[in-house]
Amino acid sequence: MLPLLLFFFFFKRNRRTDIRVILFYCSYTFINDSTITRLYAERNDGNDYLILILLSLFTVIEYILFAAFIYLNLPKGLLRKLILIVSPFFLAYTFFEFVRTQESSIDSSAITVENILLIIFCMFYFFKEISQPKSVFIYSSYAFWVIVSILIYSTGTFFYFAYSDNLSDDEWRKWSIINHIFTVIKNILLGIAVFMPKKVNNTLQSQEKQYPDQLFDPPPLNPL
Repeated sequence: MLPLLLFFFFFKRNRRTDIRVILFYCSYTFINDSTITRLYAERNDGNDYLILILLSLFTVIEYILFAAFIYLNLPKGLLRKLILIVSPFFLAYTFFEFVRTQESSIDSSAITVENILLIIFCMFYFFKEISQPKSVFIYSSYAFWVIVSILIYSTGTFFYFAYSDNLSDDEWRKWSIINHIFTVIKNILLGIAVFMPKKVNNTLQSQEKQYPDQLFDPPPLNPL
């Protein structure tokens, strides 16, 4: 809820497409979590299958939105193409896992693969930042805080979801505090991103037009 509240308070500074992708993610997460909580409270056999559908759908939408944000904050080149190439395979794998494991209560395998891909995509962003040194600090960009939130949440919950199939219901409830803690951290960092001013990176845009096929910025010219 924190990112959404800050969005309404600072509406004028959050008109860029990439940050609105994140705001849509926050809205969808709130609605999805509220629905699943209500279904868990009712606890009947029909709800169990509906919960699995909602969880599986959330994995897909979360991946698409996070990958889209990272994609929009990368320069045109190989890294963007890799995201576009990998994503259809992940979506097909998620559908396959949903069909194969309909007796499970959560699509842990798909979530684990999602976390791995998002961690790699986040490394794309930081590798880009290292290869494109700027005159401002990296943490002065709202995109940095969004990427950090994705990275911390994906790494923090990685083993929790990876081994969730081996946990009993009591163990699941006991260790769910891990997911709650990193969800809070994620929302705080996303709130910081929403609060920060948004500036258009004109330098990056001009370089993309001049060097559309470069992986990163072109090397500096030799003055000799």
